[in-house]
Amino acid sequence: MLFLKDKRSKLDLAEHTVIIPSICVGNAAQLACDLLIASKQLRRIGSLTHPALIPVYGPSAYQHEPNEKVSSCELYEGSQDKLMVVQFRAPWVARHTASFQSELVELLKGARRVVILSGSFGFEKRVIEESPWAYRASDNFKEAHAAQLGNQELIKWKEHKGEAIYGGGNALQLFKSFDEQQVPVMLLFRYLLEGDNSTDASLIVRELNELCEDFLQLRNGGDGSFKLTVPKSWNLLFGNDVTELLF
Repeated sequence: MLFLKDKRSKLDLAEHTVIIPSICVGNAAQLACDLLIASKQLRRIGSLTHPALIPVYGPSAYQHEPNEKVSSCELYEGSQDKLMVVQFRAPWVARHTASFQSELVELLKGARRVVILSGSFGFEKRVIEESPWAYRASDNFKEAHAAQLGNQELIKWKEHKGEAIYGGGNALQLFKSFDEQQVPVMLLFRYLLEGDNSTDASLIVRELNELCEDFLQLRNGGDGSFKLTVPKSWNLLFGNDVTELLF
């Protein structure tokens, strides 16, 4: 299942924060992870294979690693920040999902904390005036981040307590699997619509940085603004332009 570039037999995730996207509506979580990888210039350290992953192979998605290739599931690391991002580039095969999810949790359960990113259909948001964000956090994650999650000026999210996130993919199931293994885990998602979700992706990174500024560190020192790098793979995010010969 795990192939590491430096020939290690296992991952050393002590003190690491792991960020995992759920394959959700608009692919917003995957796009957010693209922004993180490109902006932090994370290094590709390996890949995962499993019957649940549809085979994908292609050229590099990021300008800071022009000679790398991409596959269905990749691992990117920023060793200085103790940050690891898992990136998916294909949907999961339904009948193998439970097996892959179990193996993924077993592989990553040594992490300091896990953050799952996702999205939900905008029309599922019943109260328009409320925040477009919702979260779910394990008890040990809440204890570790009591200062941030208890700051009403910083956190305006609604805590999700339901048993389904419509359009959120496997996010909730993955959250419960990590929680069962006593891994500090948080699920953060945004209500959104299909279409060009690149803006939603940057907003997801912004919200995540508000909570976890100690390891994301995406703010500039002066005016507090963000410095995000758009990956080159976004140039053809929606394919080529429609040829004028059609009209």
